[in-house]
Amino acid sequence: MLDLSYFQNSGNVNTQTFTNAGSWVTWVKPRGAKFVNILCIGAGAGGGGGFQLASGTKGGGGGGGSAGLVRAQFQASILPDILYVQPGLGGAGGLGGAAGVATAGEAGSRSFIAVIPDATSTSNIVVTSGAAAATAGGAGSAAGGGTAGAAETVVTVANAVFLNLGTFLAVLGIAGIVGATGNASNYTLASITTGGGGGGGTGTGGSIQVAGPFPGISGGTNGTAAANAGNGANGITLTKPVLLFSAGAGGGGIAATGTGTGGNGGNGAYGCGGGGGGASFTTAGNGGRGGDGLVIITTSF
Repeated sequence: MLDLSYFQNSGNVNTQTFTNAGSWVTWVKPRGAKFVNILCIGAGAGGGGGFQLASGTKGGGGGGGSAGLVRAQFQASILPDILYVQPGLGGAGGLGGAAGVATAGEAGSRSFIAVIPDATSTSNIVVTSGAAAATAGGAGSAAGGGTAGAAETVVTVANAVFLNLGTFLAVLGIAGIVGATGNASNYTLASITTGGGGGGGTGTGGSIQVAGPFPGISGGTNGTAAANAGNGANGITLTKPVLLFSAGAGGGGIAATGTGTGGNGGNGAYGCGGGGGGASFTTAGNGGRGGDGLVIITTSF
């Protein structure tokens, strides 16, 4: 459960959080509302599965892309008394396996706030998290690591007509990291949402490093002929001192011929990508799931 208790409801502010991924629910404008602030975060994409091959080159899965987000403010009087909210559903991770079996992850989906429970027309949309949803990490192969999932793209008023009636700031998502044939690359978190780490080939999975006091997300350790590789760590949600989400790290690969199992990619937190699965000689790791979307609506009186 997401703890947002630091957003105190009082006589001046009302905060409602929506985590009902993939389904519509209603928001009712509180009486006496003056301003409505919306934080709309899309869903992350799944990481790709690692590749399995008895000998030769084998790549870990690529990390899924992360969601974009929008912060928007409206005068309460211009909004309908009821809005419909649908946070995006995170993409599933791909399956690890041999050629024809290893699969890419699934794309994320956008989050919506609309005047009716239907986002097929831009004239219905008050806010959406982006213009195009985050894409999945590719499966590893004999040619190398899986491709990185692309980030959710930036929203414009062409995607949500009601944005013309308020002020808003749109933020691009972050792409995932490619899978590797050796050690997967590490990278540093650079936004409120993050793309997934790449899976390792014969080495470690990609970690997600965070500057300052925040904890990093460790990639899976590499395995040996007889020892399984480590799974990539799941992403985490931080609410203090700032709101911050992280992706799943990449699963580790197997360093030497044997029966060791490749590590699974970690699951992403809200809006973040899943990590890629690690490669192996016998049983490759699966990709991690992308994090669901999140919508927070704060009303000022």
